[in-house]
Amino acid sequence: MHFTSGTYFAFLIAVFFAYWLVAGRLRLRIAFLATASCLFYALVGGQALALLFAISIIDFTTTRLMARCEDRTRRKLLLTVSLSIDIGALCFFKYANFFMESVADGLSIFGVAIATSSLNLLVPVGISFFIFQSLAYVIDVYRKDADPAPGYQDYLAFVSFFPTIVAGPILRAKQLLPRLRDRLTLDAAKGGQALFLIAVGLIKKIAIADYLSANFVDRVFDFPERFSSLEVMTAVYGYALQIYADFSGYSDIAIGSALLLGFTLPDNFNAPYRAKDLPEFWRRWHITLSTWLRDYVFFTVVGKRARSAAALYCGLVVTMLIGGLWHGAAWTFALWGLAHGLGLAAARAFASLKKRFQFPASEGFLWPRVLSVFITFHFVCFAWILFRADTLDKALSVFGQLLAFTADTTNLALPVALLILLGFIAHWTPDRVWSAARTGFVRLPALAQACALVLLAMGLYSVASSDVAPFIYSRF
Repeated sequence: MHFTSGTYFAFLIAVFFAYWLVAGRLRLRIAFLATASCLFYALVGGQALALLFAISIIDFTTTRLMARCEDRTRRKLLLTVSLSIDIGALCFFKYANFFMESVADGLSIFGVAIATSSLNLLVPVGISFFIFQSLAYVIDVYRKDADPAPGYQDYLAFVSFFPTIVAGPILRAKQLLPRLRDRLTLDAAKGGQALFLIAVGLIKKIAIADYLSANFVDRVFDFPERFSSLEVMTAVYGYALQIYADFSGYSDIAIGSALLLGFTLPDNFNAPYRAKDLPEFWRRWHITLSTWLRDYVFFTVVGKRARSAAALYCGLVVTMLIGGLWHGAAWTFALWGLAHGLGLAAARAFASLKKRFQFPASEGFLWPRVLSVFITFHFVCFAWILFRADTLDKALSVFGQLLAFTADTTNLALPVALLILLGFIAHWTPDRVWSAARTGFVRLPALAQACALVLLAMGLYSVASSDVAPFIYSRF
């Protein structure tokens, strides 16, 4: 059930009306939300629902016991049990085949041949998201940064919340659990904002991401040797726009869907390609994952205050390497994470040098800012090659074709080039313009909003490809 399908919106409409019918009865409302979310995941993830139940029961039980226990050793034991099961499940389903194949390849270098049998495991949809969300909850309760869920239904509704379970945003306990028991209201303004977010998300996904994927980007990355350097570079720009439109589009639909149920979720993107350096990029891109990695990986590796510059840089590299492997069990993702880790370390070292030698501030000058954005954007784009390529050989082929310095444009259709150009213009459009557009839509009469959405649906239907493309991040 894709977020762009009619089935999803039929499901959302049915849940919306049923939810607000029972909204005044607290227990019934929470039970209904948990049931609807589990039903959604059963339709999307099938038998993986059993894993979701197992993780939620274990983590709910261990945190309840943890909250009642003051003995530090027992609390650590409960934490260890919960984290071992969560991380073990994630590694088993997502990385077992990768680890076995990597060990076999490594031993073959030394002439040792071992037989490996692939487990052929199907990775549960959204496993990285709901396990990371559950891990954060367990750690927060252990640290006493969050209270345990008052009941299992509350926790199940939190960890399985259907707008976010497939591809985020990754929620913290304090962002949703207390809200489940709040007195909820939905007025016309919030409803209009929700519909606007969903509409923008659909435009990003169908009119931009899917169109670029089907009509240009996939062809180039599948067979880069058939395209000129200029066409390959355009495809790299196209993929940068595609993955942003795809994932931020999903986030918009998820946030809009949650808002229709009375829940305000955190933003997940903030025009990341405007960033002037790599740290700022990660404060703008997939914000809930970036902060998760900072709070639960980086601070665990380095501590609240790094003992030395070397420890800080190593912590950044290790954190991003884990972040890369979180996206998938492949060396391309590991190298992508390593590249970003080294880039973050270099940016931090450069900032330290500027402070140490008291370089003149450049905030008031336009060209240094433009140059910084240009360099950061291209670093991110070239790193996306590793992220997008199916294998290291494919990634090397793309880089090799870029270095051929050929400039033919026979395979580059004008609509594709214009869409990439307009997409980036929209990305750099000032926030006040988008805010004015949202406010204008919210102020429209309900009938005018409905007409606008119907026209949008007709337009998207006319440009949509015959095959529905899943959201990129639903694979992670």
